[in-house]
Amino acid sequence: MKSVAPPNHWQEVLRGPYLVKLLQARLAQWAPSLFGFNLLTVDALSAACSLPGSRLLHSVNLSQTQCYADTVDIIGQATAMPFAPGSLDACLLAHVLDFSAHPHAILREVETVLRDDGWLIISGFNPYSTVGLASFLPGLSHKLPAWQQMVAPERLEDWLKLLGFEVLERDYFGLTPLFEGSLLRAWRQQLVPHYCPSFAAVYVMLARKRRYPLTPIRQTIRPQAVLQPEMARQKL
Repeated sequence: MKSVAPPNHWQEVLRGPYLVKLLQARLAQWAPSLFGFNLLTVDALSAACSLPGSRLLHSVNLSQTQCYADTVDIIGQATAMPFAPGSLDACLLAHVLDFSAHPHAILREVETVLRDDGWLIISGFNPYSTVGLASFLPGLSHKLPAWQQMVAPERLEDWLKLLGFEVLERDYFGLTPLFEGSLLRAWRQQLVPHYCPSFAAVYVMLARKRRYPLTPIRQTIRPQAVLQPEMARQKL
């Protein structure tokens, strides 16, 4: 399996400027509902995105490489984050899982550092779409992660549910605007994300960490009656 390093800019991703424009539009829609103190962005693609209108006060970027040091706050591994458990309010993973050999370990680490009811936003490539086919083409494969590393949206949702996350929002969009201005392009953008999301090349999800308290239910023990019906006797 080929290994592609995490990109340092959206320009290094196939149709990156087009993708980040669509992704930013979704983030702008969800941002007003986010609140808290600390937002964590992982790697360069996440750091290039913003959450306008959110009530998150601080933003910290964790980089797994040192290539774009001008925007890096902390250098470390996403599988072993240098944060206390429950110390973060939100996390943004823009195609981080696609370029990682241990995506599930990253999700477990994010679940640990997020507080209860914390927010998680994830975007990724759909391996069962045109982008999955493009990853096998020699001229395009260097701008995409390996097909085996792409996490399908259905699989990601299962992982999130097992970790105690509730998926609140999901959206899908294509890789490239083929046939610009045609009716086919309009049909693809309007119908495919809603009725055929498995054909969409990119997905983005908004999830929230849930912790429901378990209140033990005490079993009610009825006091034993002193007199039982069979104890009644006729007085002679």
